[in-house]
Amino acid sequence: MKNNDVLFCSHCGNAGILSFITYIDTPYQHGSFGNMILDASINYKRWLLFQCPVYKNPTIISEYISAKGQPINFAKIEYEFPTTNVHFDGVPENISTAFDSAIKTKGIDRAICILSLRRTLEMICKEKGALGKDLKEKITDLISKKILPEMMEDACWIVRQSGNDAAHADDTVFTEREVDEIIEYVSTVINYLYSMPVRIARLKHQIEERKQNLKK
Repeated sequence: MKNNDVLFCSHCGNAGILSFITYIDTPYQHGSFGNMILDASINYKRWLLFQCPVYKNPTIISEYISAKGQPINFAKIEYEFPTTNVHFDGVPENISTAFDSAIKTKGIDRAICILSLRRTLEMICKEKGALGKDLKEKITDLISKKILPEMMEDACWIVRQSGNDAAHADDTVFTEREVDEIIEYVSTVINYLYSMPVRIARLKHQIEERKQNLKK
C-alpha cells in the first residue's frame, strides 16, 4: 500500500487521502493465503496508522509484506480500526455493497445510515427466501425456520423499528452509539448467515487435512 492511496474513514464516511502517520512491522506467524504458505521468518504484518483530515480520527490498516518490504499481492489489505467486524467471505455482492454503502453515510447522516441498514436487512430476508408481507413477518419466518437464531429477534426488531423512525421526517435524533450498535447487529446477522459457515468449513478442512498428513 502506498501512503497516498485513497482510503475510507469509517468514523465519518470521508473518502479521500487520509494523512499517513507511521507504521510498525510485526513477524507474521506461519499461515496461508489460498495455496500460498507463509513462513514467519521471512514475512511480516505491517500496521499503518492514518488520520482523517476532516474529523482527525485514527484509522489503522494492515497488510502483509515480505522480508524485503514488498506487499504480498495475494494477501488482502484489512481495516483493523475502526472495524465493523464483518468478514465478507461468502456474502452476496449486493448485500455487501448495500452494507458498505450504509456504513459510508454514518458520519454524514445517521438517519440515512440506519435507513440503509434496515434496507440491508430487507435484502438479506429476500435473499434467504423469507415469506411475509412486510419485514416483521419475514424476520419471524426466518426465525421459525431456524435460519436465524431466536436471540437475534430483538436485534432485528431494533433495526426494523429504528429504520422506520429514520424514514419519517420527525425530530428523532439518533446518537452515535445507537448507530454503532445497529451496525453491529446487522454485521452479526451477515456473519452468522454468510461468512461464518464459509470460514468454519475452511478451517475444518485445514484441520482435517493436517490430521491426515500426521497419519502418513
